[in-house]
Amino acid sequence: MTHIVCLSPADRRLLCSRFDEHGNSHRRMFDALAEAGADEAGARLLALRNVERRYNLDLAEICSRHSRRNDGSTHPIERLVLEFITEERHTEDETQLWIMPDRVRQVRELMDGRLVGEAES
Repeated sequence: MTHIVCLSPADRRLLCSRFDEHGNSHRRMFDALAEAGADEAGARLLALRNVERRYNLDLAEICSRHSRRNDGSTHPIERLVLEFITEERHTEDETQLWIMPDRVRQVRELMDGRLVGEAES
């Protein structure tokens, strides 16, 4: 079964803010949102954190890197990895970002020196 994490533009902005403005700290951003009375955003941040735990992902880092993928300073290999683990889907109203947890896992395995699809010892 293929799993997909689908993020709305609002989710992406929230996660990029967590990464870029709050040092990727869920707790610091949640506290800042609570202090500002942004309860709905805080609840959404908590829901996204639960998705991260479920799939062992750092959605904030992925969203932040994805938002900068076309910058001249982004390494071409980073762009390729982002193209492999994410996909933009356009609807009438918005552009969603789809993240494929299985592909993120494959990249991690490759980085750990294992061949993708290699049986675990």
